[in-house]
Amino acid sequence: MMKKLLVMLLALAMICTTFVACGNKSSYEDLVIVDLGLEKEYFGIAFRAGSDMTRKVEDITLQLIEDGTLGELSTKYEVGAVGKGEYTPKADACADSDDWAYIKDKGTLVVGITDYKPMDYLDENGEWIGFDAEYARAVAAKLGVKVEFKEIDWDFKLASLEAKEIDCIWNGMTITEGIEAAADCTAPYMYNTQVAVVKKENADKYKAIADFKGVAIAAEGGSAGETVIKENADLKDGLKTVTAQTDALLEVLSGASEAAIVDLTLAKALIG
Repeated sequence: MMKKLLVMLLALAMICTTFVACGNKSSYEDLVIVDLGLEKEYFGIAFRAGSDMTRKVEDITLQLIEDGTLGELSTKYEVGAVGKGEYTPKADACADSDDWAYIKDKGTLVVGITDYKPMDYLDENGEWIGFDAEYARAVAAKLGVKVEFKEIDWDFKLASLEAKEIDCIWNGMTITEGIEAAADCTAPYMYNTQVAVVKKENADKYKAIADFKGVAIAAEGGSAGETVIKENADLKDGLKTVTAQTDALLEVLSGASEAAIVDLTLAKALIG
């Protein structure tokens, strides 16, 4: 029995080393980013519709931009946060809302996230770090409440928000018409775009969107990457939906999919 257990453990270790090495950046050295020439998209924070939290967080965000906090985080995590003069609070104060009172009373802001480097991810001690994690903590400190990070199913993020399982969606969330129709979004605090990721050995085969016609392409369910695939006639028939953006990269590494469509911020953090 002990011999069988050792064999199983060795096999699992080999799988981990081959694919992800448990999240190590070097695990993705066989991948390369392909710029698809897509338009920039913008990240925001979503609160419940009619929430007074939206404007409160916008006002604090402006303070964090002006005092240099977000600029420092942008440099630390190598992401494109907006700078001075680029951010204007736009949400209504929603004076009749009791959302802030609800959060203040329980003393905790529950932030809905996924494991998404460099926005939110676990360090070696099991603590959530990343641009959004530190940004959320900085906002919570000014509000005088604690932060609780809660992993959610990205496909059901709006349902989780409405059900008060979380108080906001704050995880490199692309602002879309669908999000804005169902929730209150802050002004954009970061810009991003979608890119394709393929194996280095296939880099010469893929230079433009049309080159991906007829091949399997992985994307996280409910993500901007999935939307890009669904809305493009050359890509939609090849869509393979997965649970997370990192799973999409694993699809490519394993050969199960030819490409993945993911956020540039994630791709740069993991692939370089």
